[in-house]
Amino acid sequence: MSLLDRKLWRDLLSLRGQIITIAFVVAAGVAVFVASISTFNSLQSGRSRFYDSARFPQIFVSLKRAPLSIVSRLAAIPGVAVVEPRIVRDVIVDWPNSLLPVSARMVSLSNGGDETLARLHVRRGTAPGPNETHGAVVNEAFAETNGAVPGTDIRVILNGRVQNFAVTGTALSPEYVYAVKPGAPIPDDRFYAVLWIDRSAAEAAFDMKGAFNDLAISLAPGVDQGPVIAELDRLLEPYGSVGALERRDQPSNRFLEDELDQQKVTSIIIPVIFFGVAAFLLNVTLSRQVAAQREQIAALKALGFSNAPLVAHYLKLVAVVVILGSVLGVVGGVAFGRAMIASYQGFFRLPTLTFELTAWSIVAGVGLSFAAATLGVVTELRKVVVLAPAVAMRPAAPLRFRRSWLEILLSSRLLTPRRIMVLRNLLGRPIRASLTTIGIAFAIPMVVLGLFWHDAIDAMIEIQFNLVERGNATVTFPHPLDRRIIGDLGREPGVLAAEGQRIVPVRMRAGQRSYLTAVTGLPMDGELRRPHDSRLRPIEISQDGITLTRRLAERLGVAPGDVMTVEVMEGMRRKRDVPVSAIVDEVLGMGSYMEIGTLNRLTGEGDVVSGAALFIEPSALPALSQRFRDLPVIESVAIKTYTLASFLDKIAKMLLVSAGILTTFAVIIAIGVVYNSARIGLQERARDLATLRVLGFTRAEVAQILLGEFVIEIALALPLGMLLSQGLIHLITQFYSNESFQIPGVVTAGTYFAACIVVIAASVGSAYVVRRRVDRFDLVAVLKTRD
Repeated sequence: MSLLDRKLWRDLLSLRGQIITIAFVVAAGVAVFVASISTFNSLQSGRSRFYDSARFPQIFVSLKRAPLSIVSRLAAIPGVAVVEPRIVRDVIVDWPNSLLPVSARMVSLSNGGDETLARLHVRRGTAPGPNETHGAVVNEAFAETNGAVPGTDIRVILNGRVQNFAVTGTALSPEYVYAVKPGAPIPDDRFYAVLWIDRSAAEAAFDMKGAFNDLAISLAPGVDQGPVIAELDRLLEPYGSVGALERRDQPSNRFLEDELDQQKVTSIIIPVIFFGVAAFLLNVTLSRQVAAQREQIAALKALGFSNAPLVAHYLKLVAVVVILGSVLGVVGGVAFGRAMIASYQGFFRLPTLTFELTAWSIVAGVGLSFAAATLGVVTELRKVVVLAPAVAMRPAAPLRFRRSWLEILLSSRLLTPRRIMVLRNLLGRPIRASLTTIGIAFAIPMVVLGLFWHDAIDAMIEIQFNLVERGNATVTFPHPLDRRIIGDLGREPGVLAAEGQRIVPVRMRAGQRSYLTAVTGLPMDGELRRPHDSRLRPIEISQDGITLTRRLAERLGVAPGDVMTVEVMEGMRRKRDVPVSAIVDEVLGMGSYMEIGTLNRLTGEGDVVSGAALFIEPSALPALSQRFRDLPVIESVAIKTYTLASFLDKIAKMLLVSAGILTTFAVIIAIGVVYNSARIGLQERARDLATLRVLGFTRAEVAQILLGEFVIEIALALPLGMLLSQGLIHLITQFYSNESFQIPGVVTAGTYFAACIVVIAASVGSAYVVRRRVDRFDLVAVLKTRD
């Protein structure tokens, strides 16, 4: 073993505490980097495989009724490859064990599940064969939640009469990877099912012999969707089409794409933040470590070692730290990624969704870590090796300590000799003190980044479920009804308030941009649904204009005062230019609002409602839920308590799994930062502190001088860290918000307090270690050494 290798081994042993903590900092950065990229690739791969194997369509069209004879004309549109006509209808399922009416979507099958487009992936049993009129395949999510297995009977209410279907199997569909009831913000598998039945059964049930009311369309490769959609809308308008929908806006796919986009951001922004902080700390820590061994390096040069072996020696030290950290990071990244994929498996229904480790992410993570550490080491080595050995072996020139402006401002009674030493040492080394302070400050936003998701979830619940939706139940009707139905609902036992709503499908156009969505009509003096602005102030619905959510306004490129075209996609399909009256902030979906009377005049259908918001006495909810199941006039019921539980189980659970793991890595970084700052400070000043001991200072007094600097650096780092946290959270929420939901950039005082406590606790632990080492100083050995 060479002399330098023996030195390396001794350095590793003597610095083992610092090396382990630095390795954990590297591990945290590598783990987040590897896990985020691999999770994104795994989710994207699972989605792509399913879409390809199931032949997921590019365009979807819903209409009232059209003859099958028109399908050939649609197939002749330039660019259209395959047209799949279907019968799709929303129904009510009489599920005995359900507290609420179970909504279901029935979809016809033309080829026993092996369709040309949107093929089923049957998990259990089989799909009903041709002319099998009493069999049905049910979506796996509903089946698992409600215990539906092949052979189970399902009672479906069809046109006011009950028809029994036997479950022949459970399946997955690319159209319902994220199966959410129309009009609902999030899925609830307890109260929403998808049933696939043979076309002959659908024709008989819905009187659709020789007709269809839904289309799935695929296009030839490279075809522009715009002209195809325009032609489809033109040809199908006489048949009650509500407008062709491109794949991007298909509800299930939109949420999945939004999550992929968010995960893509996660795989870039979060690792860059974690990795950037880890790299900065690694760079600073190792460069200070080299600076502390300046005289050792000079001695080795005096013994005849050239620059190359010295550089190689310290690169070996870097390699050991990085390899140790990378091994731990890859293991942690795999565990993190698997936990994320496990949380997705109950959220997105894909046939195969497994964690696939992305090899290049490991190479990139290790390479970036090594590059960051090498930069710090080589930069500091260069400062040392350019000096002549005789010069470098001498201690660095002492600082020119003099009275500072801070000493002038402070009272002489506060400035004891020890405190003067602390202040002058900090102000005499401003760069070192600044880097230490910044390094500790970076620990704060790391912890905040993990913890703030709890604040964001609480804010989302407060905004959407308390401020905007103030009722505790919502009912929808199968078709628009006279407004007097609201009075009837208000007289039901336990109903304290009832307000009518009108939901109308529309296409909005602003310049070259358009979006197919729905407008919700609300009463002017409504209290049970109240949109709010960015400052959480309620906004009154204008009688003349339209109110848009911020995300929808951004997609259409409009602002208050702009005029846009609203085209009703049902009935007389009227168009009107409407001014944008206000922008509101909501955390779920992209919606719009109009005054209900104005909206009804636009549609020309009279004073009607399509749903109602209710506030029900909590004790009366169970009885009313049972009554609503027996009312044919009610299509679906949503109870806020159940919706909120589903939100927490679905979206919140997925976010909090990631947040918990990020918090763990953030705490590791925080501890590593603080501990290394304290240990290197001790190593750099060991000779000075030992000299003070020889001059008569007690152990406590010597420790107070060193730790006094540390306390000041931490005191400066805490507010700086909170400022950095605010900027980081603002950046994260801007990237994370999408069309499905918007993350509020809310950080509570409790989160800041918790982050500061983590840093302070790490500081106290580090101070204890430093104090023990000061107490165990071998004064003769320290004063004999030059390092």
